[in-house]
Amino acid sequence: MTTLAKFDFKQGFNRESTQYAEEGKWYDGNRVRFRSGKPENMRGYTKKVAASDTAVLPIVSGKFDGSARDLIAWRDDENIKRILFATPDKVYAFNGGNIFDITPLVTTVELTSIFGTSVGSTRVCCSDGSHGAKKGDYVYFTSASVTIGSNILLNNKVFPITSIVDTNVFTFDASVTAAATSITSGKAKINYYLPTGTSVQTQGLGYGAGSYNAATPTSVGISKITATGSNALVTISCASAHGGAANDFIVFQNTSIDSIAATVGGNLNLTKPAAGGPQFSIVSVNGTQVIVSAAANASASGDVTSSFNMTALIYKQTTGSGTGRAWNAEATLGEGVNLDITQWSMDNWGEDVLLNRRGGRIYYFEVDLSTSPTRAIAVTTSPVSVNSLIVSPNDRHVIALGANQFEASATVSGAFNPMLVRWSDQDDKSTWSPAKENTAGEVVLTDGTRIVGAVRSKNAINIWTDNSLWLMQFTGPPFIFKFSQAGTNCGLIGPHAAIDYNGTTYWMGFDNFYANTGQVQVLDCTVRKFVFDSLNTTYYDKVYTGINSEFREIVWLYVSNDSTECDKYVIFNPEDNYWIYGDNFFTTFRDREIFGNTITTGATTTGNFLFDNEPSGVFTGDGATLTSFIESADFDIDDGNQLMFMNRIIPDFELSNNNNLTIKISPKQYPESSVLTTVSKSIDNTTTKIDFRARGRQARIRVSCESNNAEWEWGSIRLAFQGDGAR
Repeated sequence: MTTLAKFDFKQGFNRESTQYAEEGKWYDGNRVRFRSGKPENMRGYTKKVAASDTAVLPIVSGKFDGSARDLIAWRDDENIKRILFATPDKVYAFNGGNIFDITPLVTTVELTSIFGTSVGSTRVCCSDGSHGAKKGDYVYFTSASVTIGSNILLNNKVFPITSIVDTNVFTFDASVTAAATSITSGKAKINYYLPTGTSVQTQGLGYGAGSYNAATPTSVGISKITATGSNALVTISCASAHGGAANDFIVFQNTSIDSIAATVGGNLNLTKPAAGGPQFSIVSVNGTQVIVSAAANASASGDVTSSFNMTALIYKQTTGSGTGRAWNAEATLGEGVNLDITQWSMDNWGEDVLLNRRGGRIYYFEVDLSTSPTRAIAVTTSPVSVNSLIVSPNDRHVIALGANQFEASATVSGAFNPMLVRWSDQDDKSTWSPAKENTAGEVVLTDGTRIVGAVRSKNAINIWTDNSLWLMQFTGPPFIFKFSQAGTNCGLIGPHAAIDYNGTTYWMGFDNFYANTGQVQVLDCTVRKFVFDSLNTTYYDKVYTGINSEFREIVWLYVSNDSTECDKYVIFNPEDNYWIYGDNFFTTFRDREIFGNTITTGATTTGNFLFDNEPSGVFTGDGATLTSFIESADFDIDDGNQLMFMNRIIPDFELSNNNNLTIKISPKQYPESSVLTTVSKSIDNTTTKIDFRARGRQARIRVSCESNNAEWEWGSIRLAFQGDGAR
């Protein structure tokens, strides 16, 4: 005769051991949390600003460029809700229901006769002597000519640079093809954005680590250039063997041919960007001939012969048996040093915001009460290089963490020290040179190789190196701040991996989670092994921590081994002392104190967006179905001395109308054996019991939901079973 037994599994996920060893506990799940010890699914999210293709600067579309690395939300003095966030590419401000591009500008020049276009091509060449830009940087055109190439509009538009021709010329792609060919036409004010950073860890060669473009080219003389009317293909006849192949590069070296080459095919000058020059990818080769494709069709057929003196360099696209890398190829491991990803830090300065991109100056965003915020501007008197910043409470000092040391004799900042804590004068973001009449100063920490990050907590600022925790407390003159070491061998994994929750700081280290309750403690984490085994160690820096005060949760977003951006979360509930984890695509996370729900950023298949996370009553992912599940550890009877025969489940749950849950029973003979026949049953609000037949020495229960916009909560479960012999 079967017996009904009630199963109440321990809250949280518990997987520090095997699924059999964790008997009596929940073992696995996704998008679930616990309320009063019982599991329920998490709410969903919606885009905060809808995507638009018609936005004009300074307003941008709902999607933005790059993955956000830091985000701050606050109310200004007029009680306007605001958000500021920054990516490796740009800086954005949200207010009034719009997202604004407020990226700092580094250089502005106004020039004439600078644009070149080719009919039928979107590529635009722009001339600016010694522009200093790189591929991927952004330029913003103002006061531009009405049209370029007869139909291309540039005024008040931002473009990423697609290629660097040389130190004087770069190219970008317009949104439409040019209606006419033009050379050295048009005018504009060119506003260069703060150079773009990177979201991937890259290799840097450093000074003297390798030759320019790494590969040794072959120098060849040119004997003839041939063009065919109404065709973009141009044949370059070399005076000797060139050794090139398709997809290699040919680069014209001298410009003595300019007056002649301008007449090749009637309109092509291969040394000018409007024709695609001076660098071309080789389309094909034929003996000593190299065929390239110009940026426009030749207007006529014709040759230019050896009445000129011109050479070209041919670079290999792929690395062969020789030394060096391919033309324009990235360095490989072992060729240089790792360059960190681009990180940002931000903090309020009254109603305004101070922000810093790691390795650069401090910037200042002043709140504008109009609907069009001004751009962030550099605090030109701040240290040249700062790794992160924080503002001290009450006393209002700007604190730079990892910075240039003060040198009275230096015309600029002194040497950079990654262990330096340097602060400005009190209530003055612009004064950084210590003097009798101010409170600016600096201290070098010990026990570590670099300062990683900092957070404010009760009575102190917590500062972490890669190995230790320090407390920074305001004392006033003469020393201004007191520093004391609070712990060692407890370093911070990334600059945003720590948070204060009710006066206690929590953080993620390199192999443990920690808390400072007056003394540093290692947290007892029931999913530690699972998290750190799945953590992508290349992207420690992308770990981001936030608070979800509605559910009393501390959230860490992290990158798994299968990704290069945050795709997982781990949550600790310090009030109820449990851990959960799951899938995620958010890169930043801010609590609900301003908007009533948490605010996040993340990337979808259509781009990067700002999100309202877990707003009331929303259980979809911006309208799409969100699945969830929870699974128990294995259980048995009589320590597995008997087989179980199971034939009935009486479920206890709450489920929103017209939705379904799926319950699965997976029996096994032994811990390491395969699952026997799985019983899967769908239940809804009309279900009172489930009849089935299953046998096994042990079994696990899984509850899942794949219904759209479903809200569910699981209570207890009663299972009918009986011993079924030893065989």
